[in-house]
Amino acid sequence: MKITMVKKIKEDGAECKKCLQVTERLRAGDELRFIDKIVYADMRDSDSIGHRLATEHNTDIAPFFIVEDEGTVSIYKTYMELKRKVLNKKEEESEKKHSSKEFDIEKLNNQFETRTPQELLEWGLKEFHPCIALAWSGAEDVAVVDMLVKINPKARIFTLDTGRLNPETYDLIDRVRERYGIEIEVMFPDAAEVEEMVREQGVNLFYQSVENRKLCCNLRKVQPLKRMLSTLDAWITGLRRDQAVTRTILKKIEIDETFGGIIKLNPLADWSHKDVWDYIHKNNVPYNELHDRGYPSIGCAPCTRSVKPGEDIRAGRWWWESPEGRECGLHVKSGST
Repeated sequence: MKITMVKKIKEDGAECKKCLQVTERLRAGDELRFIDKIVYADMRDSDSIGHRLATEHNTDIAPFFIVEDEGTVSIYKTYMELKRKVLNKKEEESEKKHSSKEFDIEKLNNQFETRTPQELLEWGLKEFHPCIALAWSGAEDVAVVDMLVKINPKARIFTLDTGRLNPETYDLIDRVRERYGIEIEVMFPDAAEVEEMVREQGVNLFYQSVENRKLCCNLRKVQPLKRMLSTLDAWITGLRRDQAVTRTILKKIEIDETFGGIIKLNPLADWSHKDVWDYIHKNNVPYNELHDRGYPSIGCAPCTRSVKPGEDIRAGRWWWESPEGRECGLHVKSGST
């Protein structure tokens, strides 16, 4: 099931009052996590996505909700109708997911520590599909995309579009779609929250302080990820132990307490940088062109630079901060700072 919320931007550039009120109700009820995408009908632009959707579905109410479920499309024009017919059901499903059967994580890690990434992915898909998905960054973890699709062409893959990615990353997303004939689920930050942050702190606030940088990462990355993971039983990453000092004790299978206690699989945990690139070249996997320009690790454009010879592979990420704190919040242990 996919839920799209269509909001309205008035002629003065402000979001409509009712849209703000409904968003606040969703946030207060911890229901915003169930909204997969937010788009806008901009009264200053008749060709905006929201305008086109309003015309397609013959509605002039804002906000309204488009719910796609197994080929069926339904329109909900009020929050209460959406809550009664959709959100309550999503909440029940979410509670069931979080009470899923227990796993002996230590035993599983012992079992899979010497096994291949493909074997771990096969286990994960068998146990959790379709409630498991790969969080793909648009970087070298494209190797996991290749493995996953070869195991199950219908395996789910999503990415976080922060709005500040490099053009090369967007280009890779399209090339991967075309190469494998798959859908990439794209998660976006809440536009109103980003607008408020930029209005108050500036466009490049992250250079000013670690707190500002973490605020930006939280709105643009962590919150969209949280919305996605609230619908899953397990997720997959491309994390490796050799990537950073913050990842040296990474396990192949973890309980992710930060995101509701779901299962987290790290199939490349014991791989090296060389292992990944040997796989990419051997299997002719499409990759981000920035890797050829000295970018071994790729994130948002303003927070990523190329590295110099001899530098750590993640030296180009948030390079103005100390290495011990260079995480965006997606992979921080619960309770860590």
